[in-house]
Amino acid sequence: MPRDGFITPSWRASDDGAYRRIELTREVHRRAKHLMLSLHGTSLRAADALHLALATSGRAASLATFDARLAAAARAVGLAVHPA
Repeated sequence: MPRDGFITPSWRASDDGAYRRIELTREVHRRAKHLMLSLHGTSLRAADALHLALATSGRAASLATFDARLAAAARAVGLAVHPA
């Protein structure tokens, strides 16, 4: 993790408060495609689907967003959304 006080987009918090890198793999791309096709009524955009696929691949418990569509999709897959 960088020590300059900034968290790069490829790092996420784990349960112990540490951050770890989540790779953007073919499986994550497939998961994003599946989310776009299966979450009816959410109008999930490609970049949002990738964010959600990365979060679920990394077993995140929550997602922070101000985007209503991404928040709805995150809730649909069982993630807590902040701000609520």
